[in-house]
Amino acid sequence: MSPTFKCPICKDVGAVLYKVKDKFGKEYDYANPCECRTGRIKECRLLFANIPDEFKNLTINSFETNIYKNQAFEAVQVKKICANYVNNFQEMKEKGKGLYLHSETKGSGKTRMAISIANAIINYKNTAAKFTTAIRIIEEIKRTFNDDLADKNVIRDLQRIDVLVIDDIGTERNKPFVNEQFYSILDERLINRKVTIFTSNCAIEDLEIDDRIVNRIQKMAVPIRFPEESIRWDLAIEENESIITDLLKP
Repeated sequence: MSPTFKCPICKDVGAVLYKVKDKFGKEYDYANPCECRTGRIKECRLLFANIPDEFKNLTINSFETNIYKNQAFEAVQVKKICANYVNNFQEMKEKGKGLYLHSETKGSGKTRMAISIANAIINYKNTAAKFTTAIRIIEEIKRTFNDDLADKNVIRDLQRIDVLVIDDIGTERNKPFVNEQFYSILDERLINRKVTIFTSNCAIEDLEIDDRIVNRIQKMAVPIRFPEESIRWDLAIEENESIITDLLKP
């Protein structure tokens, strides 16, 4: 019985072998990555990204600006900046420059846009990204009190991942040890020009956290002010109305 392969082209090796001849006619074996390998790498990156299921299909293009009733123009400007950030990502990556998406209003679309940017970077810029929250990072840091190697590896991953999205960094106050570890994560990323994208309900200068952390964020990320308007409620109504319409179909 012949073996079955997921990829009939490379027979699950991940590379396609071929021969080339040099100018003297001598043959050499070469290998090119198979297309299936590219797909598997992207799949692994999406799994590692830890993006919530609700947001996995978000794109910058699908970010609705007409849902903003009072600040649609501002929303259009924000969308344009974020789209051009992705278009110029290689330059931003070389500079180690991320974004700091902020507004005082909860539900203004900051998280949706941050994840849309991460999705675009993973899918179109051949770059690994990871989504997390400030609270989750603090929890991971607290676990290192137990000196657990696995937990320390999590911190190391946060320092080294090419693009890190930190959602909802805010006014939380922490013990010196937590601040020190959080600082070490951002400082390592700053030194190595790793891109970090933040969302917050306050401007950078209003963050009530360690001044050293605030200074690092100021250096690492370009502040982008979101409209002071909540769209979460309107989006929920729109989604529910769409479901009702579908359920009414014969």
